Amino acid sequence: INPQGLCGIFVCTNNTTMSVMDADEALKKANSFFIDENYDEALNYYNLSVELDHNNSDTFVKRAFCQIKLERFTDAVADANKAITIDPNNAKAYLRQGVARFELEEYESALSSFEKGSSLDPSDSSFKTWIRKCKAEIEAEEASSSAKQPPTSAPSAATTPAKAATSTPASAGTAAFVPTSTPISSATPAPNSTSSAAPAPAQPSAPKIRHEWYQNTTHVVVTVLARDIKASDLSVEIQPKNLCVTIKLTQNNQYILDLELAESVVPAESTHTLSAAKIEIKLKKEQPLKWTTLERNDNAKGKPYVQATSSAPPPSSINKPKNWDKIVEEETSGEPKASGDEGLNKLFQDIYGGASDEQRRAMIKSFTESGGTVLSTNWDEVGKGEVHGSPPSGMEMKKWG
Repeated sequence: INPQGLCGIFVCTNNTTMSVMDADEALKKANSFFIDENYDEALNYYNLSVELDHNNSDTFVKRAFCQIKLERFTDAVADANKAITIDPNNAKAYLRQGVARFELEEYESALSSFEKGSSLDPSDSSFKTWIRKCKAEIEAEEASSSAKQPPTSAPSAATTPAKAATSTPASAGTAAFVPTSTPISSATPAPNSTSSAAPAPAQPSAPKIRHEWYQNTTHVVVTVLARDIKASDLSVEIQPKNLCVTIKLTQNNQYILDLELAESVVPAESTHTLSAAKIEIKLKKEQPLKWTTLERNDNAKGKPYVQATSSAPPPSSINKPKNWDKIVEEETSGEPKASGDEGLNKLFQDIYGGASDEQRRAMIKSFTESGGTVLSTNWDEVGKGEVHGSPPSGMEMKKWG
């Protein structure tokens, strides 16, 4: 409960008080979850923000949008109505109201909402798109309603014999409006015919469709993952601040992706392609900004790309094979190269120079007594007695003189 005059509320998790949050902080938190498409958690914080400040029209508009994402269209209409009550000139409230009514198939009411919103904000092209959709749905309903009314001069199936019905030519389209359950054949069944009509085929379920997006410095690419879509069933409308994708799935079902874009795009330089598994839409950015979200959010503005400084070698040296032998040779070019007896003597000098007095005695004694075949720095072993020579395998030790 938020008593009158209280400007903050304690947010609790697992019965533990964490912090005091005001309406603005709750709204920012909700927007953050909304951007991450965590709509359930976003709704919780929108509810909190409304409790703390129930006179903010924009909060109700944002919560209405969240309700639409969660397909709670009746609640979305209620939030949009509240926003309009607080601020009758809030064009975005009429947009949310119209979208929710459209999803509830209240096309006349939705059209009225979109027309009112368009009069308040003529620059928002999304109103024009939704107005066209509403008019198309209204025309389809009117055509369907007039087609379902039987002609006044048509004979009644209950009083007309079946033979007369089959022998009299019907006017174009009349047969299509005869219900499949009309028992015409039961009056005079035809030979070798079944008396019960075949069940109508079940309508195929609508496929699951989702979208994702990524960007580079020049384009935003929106991918709608939908399989086996015909070009005649696809409509893509690109406006500077709006993207609308409509896919006809069945006779009475369609998928609509209507996005109010975070930043402006250039429709003339934007394209879309249709493949067997997806629809890829490349939107040309008007400015080279890094979008933080695909859909418009007042708290998430595009940021300029940061030019990364790099100490990388010039392009001419990238991917060029290195001659490691040459590198080693260059690094050791200042050192004399010793080989044979000279190299062996240098090795002995290096070892002898870094040895202790005891190790030097062991080296001299072992090398002298073994005739140059043993070199040891272990005085504990060498000092026990004479060091005998140890010739290489296959050779014989001989004494001279």
